[in-house]
Amino acid sequence: MRKLQVAFILAMTLMIGVQPAAASQDVLTDIKFYVKNYYYGDIPLGIDDMKTIREVTNSLDEYSTYMTKAQYEAYLKTIHIPGMNETLAADTQLYASPAKVSSEFLFGNTARIQIESFQVETPQAVIREWQKMRKLGAKQLILDFRFNGGGTVASAESIIGMFQNAPKAYTRFERDKTIHVKSRPSDFKFPEQPYLLVNKYSASASELVSAAVKDQKAGVLVGQKTFGKGSVQSFFDLSDGGALKLTIAHFAGPGGTKIQGLGINPDHVTPPGKEIEFAHEALARRELATWDYLEFPDAETKPGIQPITIRFSQDMNFSAPSASNRVELIRLGTGNPVTTTVETGEDGRSLRITPERPLERNAKYVLAVHPRFADGQGIYMRKGAYLFIKTTE
Repeated sequence: MRKLQVAFILAMTLMIGVQPAAASQDVLTDIKFYVKNYYYGDIPLGIDDMKTIREVTNSLDEYSTYMTKAQYEAYLKTIHIPGMNETLAADTQLYASPAKVSSEFLFGNTARIQIESFQVETPQAVIREWQKMRKLGAKQLILDFRFNGGGTVASAESIIGMFQNAPKAYTRFERDKTIHVKSRPSDFKFPEQPYLLVNKYSASASELVSAAVKDQKAGVLVGQKTFGKGSVQSFFDLSDGGALKLTIAHFAGPGGTKIQGLGINPDHVTPPGKEIEFAHEALARRELATWDYLEFPDAETKPGIQPITIRFSQDMNFSAPSASNRVELIRLGTGNPVTTTVETGEDGRSLRITPERPLERNAKYVLAVHPRFADGQGIYMRKGAYLFIKTTE
């Protein structure tokens, strides 16, 4: 009996190897059967007259390929599959290496969680990282899918279910039917309107999540157009011990956003490397608006060690030893403050802030002056103040 050994893996890896010039008639017959009955795409003309495996696979898409016994066994060693000899259903979970998920806390009570791939363990790892960030005070979230080449569909469905207002996961197109799939319900939810970072290396499962978020307006996509892999491959056992990796379906976002061969256009396009800076600025502005701080106009300065001066409407006492602790200068996109020297201007109404290390070229910073400075009569500031600073080229 022909068996579908492993199904539903979304990955960018294309396994290419040396194929035999000819194959046993049984293997070739099986391959033709699988192509004619399961392949999502145009069935090659003259497939019945093809004499070799190479002829058949060369007429399919770039993700469909024949794997020798050695190649297939090497691949299977990279994952743990329960019951190696059993027939696996299409939603079988694959137990792979530990999820590569990391996080960092950013200014403005914002967390960035980076997801390198979608493994079975990824949803729980994401929850753990967000809970860790919440304890530090995070209220807003950046999810980083840059360079994420994909993973399992089940993991993507679970992640989509963590977004608010994202009940739908994707639309799956097969040879003979179209399936509308819902996201996996989750009691755990991300904060509203998180930012998702993507680039041209974001593929497959990461595109699945991105399309669901975009179509349901559950978040904001930032970066560059994604890779464009919206197909799913399954592995079919062959009698020679090898396997046929075959495209059996295409995906689209629940609102119709196509992925395969097109990629997903983000809501905000940025140059490569500027994605996190853009998202952090947007979320920092959102958070600062809730702090009831005075907003100074955005400023521009030269890179290097340049003093920044803020002028107040009354005389101020900036001479307290802890003054520098009440001022934060943050490079957007990082969680590291820039150490500064804080001095009172000669007029008594201005604050002179000098970074102790050079400011980077073509970068953005936020400067926050927190309350508790006193004026000349000893009356403390009730409000803090902030401004965003851009350095020139």
